Amino acid sequence: MIQIIYKDGVFLAKGTFSMGIAGVYENKNFEEENIIIDIELEAIIEEMQKENSFEFAPLRPYLKDKGESGTAIAKGLEDYYNQKEIEISKNVKQINDCILYHLFSSLEACCYPFWEIEQAVLPGALDGYDINNLEKEIYHTKERIPTRVFDAFDRKPNNGTIEKPDLEGWLRKQYPMFHFDGLYKSIEQEGMYLNGRFISFQFSDGWGAKLLDCAYDEFDENFTSCDWHNH
Repeated sequence: MIQIIYKDGVFLAKGTFSMGIAGVYENKNFEEENIIIDIELEAIIEEMQKENSFEFAPLRPYLKDKGESGTAIAKGLEDYYNQKEIEISKNVKQINDCILYHLFSSLEACCYPFWEIEQAVLPGALDGYDINNLEKEIYHTKERIPTRVFDAFDRKPNNGTIEKPDLEGWLRKQYPMFHFDGLYKSIEQEGMYLNGRFISFQFSDGWGAKLLDCAYDEFDENFTSCDWHNH
């Protein structure tokens, strides 16, 4: 949970915000910038005067009675984003699978040799494989991510309103040598922006950023992936 205040003309956050396998983002004090409230008071006041505000429509119930007080609006923002974190915890399976969908879609598209990353492979998991022909054995003799997964996660909400396949379970069977748990533990958080209906976050793996390199996504209020990047 986070606390939001309005000070010296800006909104500041303190506390933690969990984003599934992308990790926990934290400001230990209001001066840190690991979590940034990327909103100006004047913009909120202006948007609240509109019947339909693209960026702030989901926040209207939390802000409509706050007037123009920065302190009061900060409390409304705090309540909204803390509610979003609660919703994330309830739908973390879909959110995690969405991140994995993006990662493994890219790996499969270019047959990326993840086995060259020592930490990415479980000990002894490649015993019995032809070491000189791993790309064929790992990528070309098994089913790729099915179309039904693409249909479930591409530009679709991850808030529990749509039933989705167990992608992580499927991936663990397809890639039994991959160290999923090691990847999750290694992930390093690089920043979060809270901007109206959008929550943006960036992270890298701790294995030299060889799989997740400044990976970035932007979720809307329904946790739809809107802007995935992975350098």
